[in-house]
Amino acid sequence: MKETVIITAAGSIIGEGIIKCLKLANTSNQKSSYEIVAADMSAEAAGLYRGDYGEILPSPDAPNYYEAITGICKKYSVRAIFVGSDEELLPLAKLASKIERETGSKVITNPVPALEIGMDKWKTYELLKSKGLPCAESSLSENKIDFIRDHGYPVVVKPRVSHGSENLFVARSEKELEYAMSSVRLRGGESIIQEYLKEDDAEYTTGITLTEQHAGVMSSITIRRKLKHGQTYKAFVEDAELIRRSSEAVALALGGRGPVNIQSRFCNGNQKFLK
Repeated sequence: MKETVIITAAGSIIGEGIIKCLKLANTSNQKSSYEIVAADMSAEAAGLYRGDYGEILPSPDAPNYYEAITGICKKYSVRAIFVGSDEELLPLAKLASKIERETGSKVITNPVPALEIGMDKWKTYELLKSKGLPCAESSLSENKIDFIRDHGYPVVVKPRVSHGSENLFVARSEKELEYAMSSVRLRGGESIIQEYLKEDDAEYTTGITLTEQHAGVMSSITIRRKLKHGQTYKAFVEDAELIRRSSEAVALALGGRGPVNIQSRFCNGNQKFLK
């Protein structure tokens, strides 16, 4: 039995990774297989040509995005939509029930409240603190004086809403702190300041799959990773059960469903969650 699925942002690292996983699944699953519709905003995206079909999608904030995605779903009788970019997660989550009613296609995404927290670094910090979960100490820019007094330099400055280490700065003085916050502001963002965790400390990412109905864990895997330009370029699967179990607790506290990614670092022998 063949099931047709869409991968959005097929040219992104995430999109191409999803395509690779589905193709691997096709080689090992004898009962069913996936027919892949690769969709992207750009005709130059390599991933667009790695599926069985290719379709151009407009930007998720374009007025015709809903019509475009539902049109593709109907054209290919799509059963599921895999989201390949952070920019599409929230728009598609908000449209998920409407898309499913009109086309029968299931959007593989988390609930809107979980996404609104998980994509906002300050809201994530507030949730972790309220649940008593260890995390990197953080502050909004208006409380910078108190934060610097308590933690000193260096500090990490980043946009409150971003991904892939986008516009991330390490500030080692008041002048650098002001420059970093100004740079974030010029790009239309709001700054969040976090304690600096040493670069040589281990960074981990835990991928978790949660059940849809009963808030249980289906599977999880923890990898130690090395970053280049905010993306993982080397990863080592480790038997880090303590990290894996505590990351599962964070995913459940978030109210997630389906796939959830939790990032953390070890600092002085203690795990601290980042996002």
